[in-house]
Amino acid sequence: MKKFIKHSVLFFVIFFIAEKSAYFISNASEREYDKRLEYVINGKMNKDLIILGSSIGASNILAGQIENETGLTAYNLSYPGSNVLFHEFILKSLLKFNNSPKTIILTIDNPSEFIEEKTLKYRSDRLYPLAKYNYINNELINQNEKNFMSKLFCLARLNTSVFKFDKIKTPIENPIDSSGSMPFIKKTSTIEMEFLEEVKGYTIKFELKEKLRAFKSIQKLCADNNIQLIFVFSPNYQKFNAAFEKRFQQLMLDENKIMVYDTLNPIYKNKDFYYDVSHLMKNGASIFTAEISTFIKTN
Repeated sequence: MKKFIKHSVLFFVIFFIAEKSAYFISNASEREYDKRLEYVINGKMNKDLIILGSSIGASNILAGQIENETGLTAYNLSYPGSNVLFHEFILKSLLKFNNSPKTIILTIDNPSEFIEEKTLKYRSDRLYPLAKYNYINNELINQNEKNFMSKLFCLARLNTSVFKFDKIKTPIENPIDSSGSMPFIKKTSTIEMEFLEEVKGYTIKFELKEKLRAFKSIQKLCADNNIQLIFVFSPNYQKFNAAFEKRFQQLMLDENKIMVYDTLNPIYKNKDFYYDVSHLMKNGASIFTAEISTFIKTN
């Protein structure tokens, strides 16, 4: 009798853990504020133009404005803090589950695109809430964030980030708009800035092979799917790093295009149009986005 009770209790504990694990996994995505990646893997991202990049792509380019000015349906899939390896993953996912867009805009982190930069990483945290999808779980395995056991057991798919009951709150300063962009609409703190007239050069030896590979892969994916690829350099509150641009052009395929903001426009030296050194406020983003729209229409 004692043995039966012991086995019954053990079974109940295992069942309870498994059931709760399944609950957290299945409901994690429902609590997420940013649902853009889930739209992608569910085939709900069939647009003419897609913007990829880090926070400069998310905040400095207004997809809705591009749509209004060019007539191309547009959406922003840029993720703050993401690197080129993550941009490659987003593009692969987009092409796997959706129709190919006509145009991809890839915003470039100047001069950090190909070197080690602690603020830019592969955003595995954006995948954890979607671990219920086998495609996402497989990618977490590829990134060594999960092991093969996660293919078999719900418990192995859990991450501490999914143990939340409340929905993720909307950011105050840069909420995601209806077109996926995240423009800064207010400042909650004052950042002292001074325009930097001198910038350092660029050293090729610091480039990382995996980032160069991902960049090459993005270009090949666009070429194979007949997608126009435009590389965009966004304004910074400092002098433009021409040394990096020169190196960047060496890595570009001839058929792709590069668009650099108007470095002579005095607006980009006015700190009132910036949230910080790298990110424009929405009024500045609107000016920069208009430049991009003009470039698209004339190319």
